[in-house]
Amino acid sequence: TMKLNDNERIVLKVLADEGYEGFCYWCFSGLASATKLDRKKVRRACRSLTRKGFAQYGRGLWNDDGEPAGSGYCATRAGAEFLA
Repeated sequence: TMKLNDNERIVLKVLADEGYEGFCYWCFSGLASATKLDRKKVRRACRSLTRKGFAQYGRGLWNDDGEPAGSGYCATRAGAEFLA
């Protein structure tokens, strides 16, 4: 079974609460605000979750208004199921 540290678990919970597999991507600053973790810890957790297959990185994203939104991370199905 896969082990997550506390920061990874906190970040994955926020990602998975918004859906998974491309439904809602989060940037580092948004995750830092939502989790109360500093940006460095959020970045480290996101990259680790991606290596473990629990998050995915997306770039060239657009917001609901059709404007460029940069890049971010979202939960994968495996990540959402891991928390369930």
